[in-house]
Amino acid sequence: METAQMTSLLERLLKSHEELLTLGERKTDVLKLGDMKALDVLLKEEDLQVKKLQVIEKERLLKFANVTLGDVLEQAELDEKENLINLQERLIIAYESLKSRNKLNQELLEQSLQYVNMSLSMVQPENEPATYKNPKSNPYNSNTTSLFDSKA
Repeated sequence: METAQMTSLLERLLKSHEELLTLGERKTDVLKLGDMKALDVLLKEEDLQVKKLQVIEKERLLKFANVTLGDVLEQAELDEKENLINLQERLIIAYESLKSRNKLNQELLEQSLQYVNMSLSMVQPENEPATYKNPKSNPYNSNTTSLFDSKA
């Protein structure tokens, strides 16, 4: 009974992680294209998937609060044991793939932000220096020479 519940739970966790990975791959393509509307849609889908994953995790905590996969493996029969170990390995692979995909997407986002900041700094005029300037000084008096000599 406990083995079947653990198997079902691991299968749902695996499916959820694989769906998140698919969304992450789609997000990479969207980030490369710079399509912000599609990115917004993907982020909403990703948020829903994360909420589903949180529900599964809460269920796991309720059903298996003090039980580990190792405990279930000790009680499982050979074929169930192999299935659980296979699910565990696939879940680890999916998790690691998702982790690396998220890291790549984060780097792409940071590069996009750097590009936007660089573009904005080129468009915006430079501000005056933030140092003290004597308010009594004549703004028209400068030490540069003019091409027009008004005394002549």
